[in-house]
Amino acid sequence: MHIESRWIKWVLVVALSAMAGFLLGSLSPFSVRHFSPFARLNTSSVDQVSFAEVAQRVNPSVVSVVSTKIVDLNRVHEDMDLWYPLRPEEEGSKRKSLGYGSGFIFESRGLVVTNQHVIDDSRQIVVRLSDGSEYPADLVGADSETDLALMKIRPNRRLEAARLGNSDELRVGDWVMAVGNPYNYEHSVTVGVVSAKDRRIDEHPFERYIQTDAAINFGNSGGPLFNARGEVVAITTAISTKGRNIGFAIPVNFAREIVHQLAGQGRVVRGFLGLTPEDITENHANVLQLTNMKGILVAEVSSRSAAQQAGIQRYDVITEIAGEPVLDKDDFRRKVAKAKPGEDVTLKGIRNGQPVEFSAEIRERPAPAQTELRPELEAPPVDATPRMGRAGVSVQELTDQHRRLYRAQGSGVIIVEIDPISPAADAGLSVGDVILEINRHPIRSLLEYQKLIAGFRANDSLMLLVGNSRGARSRTRIVALKLEEARPQ
Repeated sequence: MHIESRWIKWVLVVALSAMAGFLLGSLSPFSVRHFSPFARLNTSSVDQVSFAEVAQRVNPSVVSVVSTKIVDLNRVHEDMDLWYPLRPEEEGSKRKSLGYGSGFIFESRGLVVTNQHVIDDSRQIVVRLSDGSEYPADLVGADSETDLALMKIRPNRRLEAARLGNSDELRVGDWVMAVGNPYNYEHSVTVGVVSAKDRRIDEHPFERYIQTDAAINFGNSGGPLFNARGEVVAITTAISTKGRNIGFAIPVNFAREIVHQLAGQGRVVRGFLGLTPEDITENHANVLQLTNMKGILVAEVSSRSAAQQAGIQRYDVITEIAGEPVLDKDDFRRKVAKAKPGEDVTLKGIRNGQPVEFSAEIRERPAPAQTELRPELEAPPVDATPRMGRAGVSVQELTDQHRRLYRAQGSGVIIVEIDPISPAADAGLSVGDVILEINRHPIRSLLEYQKLIAGFRANDSLMLLVGNSRGARSRTRIVALKLEEARPQ
């Protein structure tokens, strides 16, 4: 019986082995590789990722932009001698300078999109198509705030316009392809992925760039960024000079609206209320006794503006506009800019802890003010007596010399020194700022400032109303900080 039992076991083992061999032998080569991690892949059966077909299809819609500018070489800064080694000494000497950029055909009858900085101050613009033909271009309109421009050429045939995609559908990690004219190497193709969305590179409310690692170089500006389907999803605009393969592009969903306005009226019309918004921080909320940090804080209301006529005041909190919540100051500015002049909008918010509602008529936003250059004036001497308080600032009485130097107005105390490691420095205060109020208490003299500051303790939040005149106009802002962060003196 024992021998018979062993014999039955061996028969079962052989039968099971034969069945397993039969099953494995019937599997396809793909299935064998799938189940065996050590099997070698047959590269001929693997599809290679390629943008060749997409590049070939979209290439006719991409153009090169050559702009001619007149440069006065005598006005070139000394640091630029490397670029202008033959800078003449005689006054008024000028030279022709060529700039290169990219663009794409927006409309088949000859509308071309590019960046505003590509054609800014140009005497002549030439658009070169993929077949080498060239056409002079007329500027239809440009918008410096979004760096977009629309041109018109008059070809003798209908052109192949680029297909526009949906930039809102882009995901971080999606493949994208840039086509353009880097360093005058026309129709160069680079491929990468979407590295990030909603990027900002300057303090500007309309900036919400798409970041990509697709190589973007000088000359790519204004060119299209395509998705894997060959649709334009963004317009390449800027590169980071601090790192490699960090480029930025304007989302096409945003650009489409700007371009349509340029095509229709040659300029962009934006709504305007006439108030300066500030983001609400925890310190603001502590001083104003807010339950949350939603909305924006009104820092300034322009005289005779729509906001003033609606009854909006400094220190009001705006939480909603036209039925939509306000996320931050950039979101607020975009919502106001999107509204049409003449349209009535309802704003909801908080004043002194109580809900408040306003009705305002949107006006047209004026052109952005240009920065005014002022002559250098000798700064007044700083009092040697150490007055650096817990906030990290040293202040003085506002004098006539301060008023001339900083164009300071009103009453208050002027900041003459800042501790670089202090709450004041972290909050963005600068020498020349005038402190007008502390926690809504006006400052009329240095003595009044000192008395108010002495009444605060560590961990107290301060909300400063600050004025300055560094730009073309004086403005005020609300700065909040905490005394506990000050460095011991």
